[in-house]
Amino acid sequence: MGLLYSLKSRKAQNPIESCKHRLWRFPGHACLLSLFVLLCPLNAVFGQVSLLDKVISIHKQNTSLYEALNLISQKADCLFVYESGVIESEKRIRLHAENQPLHSLLDKLLSDPSLQYKVLGKHILIYKADKANPLNKAQADIPPKDSCKNIVIRGHVYDKENKAAIPYATVGTAEGNTGTVTNSDGFFAIRIPARLIGTSLLVSHLGYMSQSIPLRLVNGQQLDLYLNRRVISIQEVIIRYIDPNIIIQKAMESRRANYAPDPAYLTTFYREGVRKNTKYVSYSEAVFKIYKSPYTAGEHADQVKLLKSRKVHDANPRDTVLLKLKAGVESALMLDIVKNVPGFLVQAPPVEYTYKYSDLVSYNARDAYAITFVQKEGLDKALYAGTVYIEKESFALLGADFEINPAYLDIAAEDLVLKKSSRLKVKLEKITYSVSYLPFNGRYYLGHVRCEIQVKTRLKNHLSSDNFYTFLELATCNIDTAGVIKFPKQETLKPNVVFSDQPYSSNDDFWGDFNTITPEANLSEALSKIIGKIEEIH
Repeated sequence: MGLLYSLKSRKAQNPIESCKHRLWRFPGHACLLSLFVLLCPLNAVFGQVSLLDKVISIHKQNTSLYEALNLISQKADCLFVYESGVIESEKRIRLHAENQPLHSLLDKLLSDPSLQYKVLGKHILIYKADKANPLNKAQADIPPKDSCKNIVIRGHVYDKENKAAIPYATVGTAEGNTGTVTNSDGFFAIRIPARLIGTSLLVSHLGYMSQSIPLRLVNGQQLDLYLNRRVISIQEVIIRYIDPNIIIQKAMESRRANYAPDPAYLTTFYREGVRKNTKYVSYSEAVFKIYKSPYTAGEHADQVKLLKSRKVHDANPRDTVLLKLKAGVESALMLDIVKNVPGFLVQAPPVEYTYKYSDLVSYNARDAYAITFVQKEGLDKALYAGTVYIEKESFALLGADFEINPAYLDIAAEDLVLKKSSRLKVKLEKITYSVSYLPFNGRYYLGHVRCEIQVKTRLKNHLSSDNFYTFLELATCNIDTAGVIKFPKQETLKPNVVFSDQPYSSNDDFWGDFNTITPEANLSEALSKIIGKIEEIH
């Protein structure tokens, strides 16, 4: 899963045409990345009234409104759903209840006539009357002719304990095959077919208990969702020695039972970007339809069909050093470690890694073995270090987080960094990968991959240096296994092209009904300065 870099200074002659790229494969299979350094009184109650009439008692205490709602949810056995802008979560209040109905206590604490409730099951939605659009019966019973409409839900996912944003959490439907992931700020926006209105929105992440919210409750709302940390109780752990090597071996032997034997169509959102110091100089994103071949097929058997795409480019012509991401699409596909098996999953001699059973964790609502690995001592070459997550019962490989061993980045640079100019000094700072798989109809499919690269460059005889950060990310938004055939060759995108070099044209309603990953806040700020340059492919 190696990387290929190509960097140049402005003074290099015919930099692209004259450069002969040298392909170098890391142990395992190569991930080709190329860098060209070119979310009161209550006026209305909806749904079930019994929950709001529930009587509870709480001892006197001074606390924040956020903590008060958490305590009330425990006492009343309910779950509050709201947007942070709707209530003052940090407001200090005096909490006290003696055999008091839930609705009366909430009236007193929230003290906002514009706030209303909607109740469904154990869930209570708190919302502003002027912002709400609660479903009525006519909306709930979607006519067949409207079955193609979408429900749009936006929100943030936070750690309930410290309120930190949870990046790359999986957000999707409990039934069906629609989903996305949160961005680095924990924000998500998801479009769900209206025919799934009777199902639930499921949010999950490594180390947290998953949360399920009825779609009928949250249609059209912006939400703040807080996940509880998942603690594996001692009763769930059998006190015995667990051989990590055997766990890895069983995971590889169980691929036939856990992964699809037939091809599937994956509708995916892809993006890549390059930041120079604090400013993004390029950002590209697209929706692909991928013909995903079975894990038994060859590493180049997948096909990519481009549905929509756009880019922002803000490179300064006077920049001495530029950077471009090459073959990112192919790199994302190569990160399917079930199909393209890397060295740290190979148990055949000679085994180059030392494994350790780290913990029993919750990985997307499934108990999983966390197995850490690092290259064996004495191996003077750049291999990987990281953690793989293997489902406890089925031994399915659920995902992995890993990086090129930081101790050997200089060695890796010798083969990964191809410079266009001898005047340019390049230092690899960090190269990390993340891969996860999604369950669908009893099998697992590639769900989310991300690669991040940090590089420092400096020209000879210059005191200043530039810090480059680049990333690529691919998230599966829909899985279809019916009538899957290969695409005509003329409709496919060559995955090894420099994706950001493709032609584009503008459109305000760019993505339409497609699911995407929303940009990070800092990225949005940077892009707003050059929004006029956003373009869409024909």
